[in-house]
Amino acid sequence: MSSNVLPYELSGNRSSDQIIVFLHGWPDTSAVWSKVIPSLERNYCVLNITYPNYPPKEKIPKGQDYEVLADRAKETIDHMNETKRRVTLVSHDWGCWVGYYLDQRNPGYISEMIALDVGAKFNFFLPSILFYQMTLLIAFIIGRSIGRYLTHFIMKKYFNYWPAWGEKMKSSENYDYRYLWKKIVMGGLSSDRGFLPNYRPSCPVTFVYGTVKPHQYFKQEWLDLLTTNPKNEVHAVNAQHWIQTEQPDFLISLIKRKLSSE
Repeated sequence: MSSNVLPYELSGNRSSDQIIVFLHGWPDTSAVWSKVIPSLERNYCVLNITYPNYPPKEKIPKGQDYEVLADRAKETIDHMNETKRRVTLVSHDWGCWVGYYLDQRNPGYISEMIALDVGAKFNFFLPSILFYQMTLLIAFIIGRSIGRYLTHFIMKKYFNYWPAWGEKMKSSENYDYRYLWKKIVMGGLSSDRGFLPNYRPSCPVTFVYGTVKPHQYFKQEWLDLLTTNPKNEVHAVNAQHWIQTEQPDFLISLIKRKLSSE
């Protein structure tokens, strides 16, 4: 196996001509899809990918940038998709951004994308967003027990989110914020220049976002961009950020509908 293949779990119907690839976000593990994947395994091949420093761990102290993770995600898919099945990507949070980079760097590779709650255009400068991102960046830099404490503080107090794997989460998983703000600063404090400049999806995108939270993780221009393609869909659902755990039946039905129409 290539060293560039990311940790993964392969399940489901190996004879299917379609493979569903799941990309989770922070502060989750691949287990965040546990309410969704079992209902898909009978008919589809399922590939559930995770990243360095997340359980099960591949330890890389500085983590890896989005482009690197996107390239490694593609290599992982290729490794498990020798029969060239149609690729449907289901992503959440940071996983959305890995997916957007994967699409940008490999136009036409993905047949269908379902992205949850985080768009390719994002207002990073809202005070509430700056607060939690800077805290997690500082936690990553400090590391050790203080970094872990700050990370858990944001999870519990800011997001009011504490999954079963919460005690395993450490500040070493916060490297996404390091690379994000490096891009923003190098782009001249412009998120549009620093992150996914001029990105236009090369495949149909279904974007789903929760309505029950203090701010959204996308700009209106992201929704405006999606509406330029009649094959795209946008859905607002009664959920917070973790749609796959709060509205799993909706997501399962959506995935099945999109795949049955291919």
